[in-house]
Amino acid sequence: MNQRAVCISCFHYYDHRIRLVEDYLLSKGYDCTYIISDFSHIEKKHFRTELEHCIQIPTKPYYKNLSVARLRSHAQFARDAFRLVEKLSPDFLYVMVPPNSVARQAAKYKKRHPNVKLVLDLYDLWPETFPNNRAKQLLSLPFAIWRSVRDCGIPAADLIFTECELYQDRLKKQLTGKKTEVLYLCRPQKTTDGNFAVPKKQGIQLCYLGSINNIIDISGIAALSREIVSVQPVTLHIIGDGESRDAFIDSMRAAGVQVEFHGKIFDPAKRQAIFDRCDFGINMMKDSVCVGLTMKSLDYFAGGLPILNTIEGDTYKIVEKYGIGVNVNRENLKETAGRVVQLTPEENFEMRKNALEVFDALFSEQVFKEKLENTLDGLLN
Repeated sequence: MNQRAVCISCFHYYDHRIRLVEDYLLSKGYDCTYIISDFSHIEKKHFRTELEHCIQIPTKPYYKNLSVARLRSHAQFARDAFRLVEKLSPDFLYVMVPPNSVARQAAKYKKRHPNVKLVLDLYDLWPETFPNNRAKQLLSLPFAIWRSVRDCGIPAADLIFTECELYQDRLKKQLTGKKTEVLYLCRPQKTTDGNFAVPKKQGIQLCYLGSINNIIDISGIAALSREIVSVQPVTLHIIGDGESRDAFIDSMRAAGVQVEFHGKIFDPAKRQAIFDRCDFGINMMKDSVCVGLTMKSLDYFAGGLPILNTIEGDTYKIVEKYGIGVNVNRENLKETAGRVVQLTPEENFEMRKNALEVFDALFSEQVFKEKLENTLDGLLN
């Protein structure tokens, strides 16, 4: 009889990561079940998945990201998911965090079933990623409780993956003595063959890709753009949408930037055609956000687009080491703007090639699969 594995995720935008884990487990002869919510955190509505080996948990809806309703919904999902886990009785359990409540329920399950192999995958840190420093101070007690719900689950894990090195630094005390590994984000494939033409210099073309929400640094992007505009014209191409779209566009136009709003584009060729027109992709979040790597940066690298970056930790080091963009100096935007406008087309071309090489070396599916193989093999055998 085959051994059984269960993977749990409240958020369906983790699907790609979970499916690679599931493929690995299937290759090892496990019977796999994927437990997921039926409520989309991004679209705020119920949905049905067509994924195989998948069971959806009916989940209470919520409509604000920071709300008691959201925490209650996540707690309910965690309880119901582990009631199902009890029935499935797995030998191996892979749990995506957040929400923090699933880490606590996983620890309770491990205490009742000590022989199960438990892996926690810390994909994001909440409340550390909350973007408002003032709110963090005012809500320090409830935020501490929220954080502890995750932290109390960590000691029970046999292995902890983190999405970036920064998370291991931030959780150094909690992770002391635990087996931990960095498992970087990955995406399916590059979107360009790298046969770039050296572009003619016609002002600075920037691209913003992804959700336009309250964690991106709209004021910082506008301030940097204003400095660049004082030397060269700037055009911003927006691929995506979100609740802060109007504020973002208004701020950029007020900074003297020409804005081309393309909306959501899922066709890789159409997205790549816009990347090919641009000098940099924007990878700038508020400094209060605890993030070491973003999926949008992988999308930029897969398309050979260098980045303007404020993400600390992993991304900052990668930009510096491999020459795939410019790390923004928040204290001296004029200096950063000078670096951007002085970059020659040939230097930008080299950055593009470097970005593709970094994608292959760090963020491809092949690298992800190799890390899984090397890490989980020892746990399962």
